[in-house]
Amino acid sequence: MGSNVLSTSFSGTTGVRAYAHCSKQSQGITLLLINFNANISVNVRVATEGEQAPRIKLGNTSREEYHVTAKDENLHSQKVVLNGKILALNSSGGIPPMEPVNRSMTDPIIVAPFSYVFSHISSIILPACIN
Repeated sequence: MGSNVLSTSFSGTTGVRAYAHCSKQSQGITLLLINFNANISVNVRVATEGEQAPRIKLGNTSREEYHVTAKDENLHSQKVVLNGKILALNSSGGIPPMEPVNRSMTDPIIVAPFSYVFSHISSIILPACIN
């Protein structure tokens, strides 16, 4: 997520926070969705509106998602799971590659209970994000 913060709102269940920034090292926007609910998964659909209409990059109909949860949904776990895989240092002590899950823009972003999701959407290009 870049340092340029975008105006964001979320309508739906309580216990969900939504944040949006211009992406840091590529075009588009990055969303952070946090679900504080213990038992409710939330389906989020992205919409843009307002005075600064976005340019939609045609041809790119997918987004990248990074789902972060506690192992076995246990908030006391010392293990973190990224897209279904436990994050662990590699044999040389380095951070492993963090591969996204690619999803269609027509699918909702599903945020599991007590989890958060980063979603990079390169096809939404806002005037505020153009250098």
